[in-house]
Amino acid sequence: MTQQRDLMNDVAVVAAQQNAMERGCKFLPHGCRLFKLEQGWESTMVRNDRGVAVADTLLTFEAALRDPDRKIILIPLKALITDGDIEKLCQRNGITKTIYKEVEKS
Repeated sequence: MTQQRDLMNDVAVVAAQQNAMERGCKFLPHGCRLFKLEQGWESTMVRNDRGVAVADTLLTFEAALRDPDRKIILIPLKALITDGDIEKLCQRNGITKTIYKEVEKS
């Protein structure tokens, strides 16, 4: 039962990421890609994925950029990080990551 639940969670995470990717992305320096992730089930599923770093400040965002074990970063809706901040830190760190920024559901 637990194995089946884990598989369902994995599928839900992929579905949430795919939904965000279908809305398009913004290409950032050094190959980073920024996707808008809707608040609700999408952001919940991505946030609960063990491989995702959640960054709610500039310091935690930069630490996540520098962490070689984290390929995906989630920036929560209430984080005080602008798209300009994201672009500057990606430029400064020169590491390719996939970044999801949580936005209000449309």
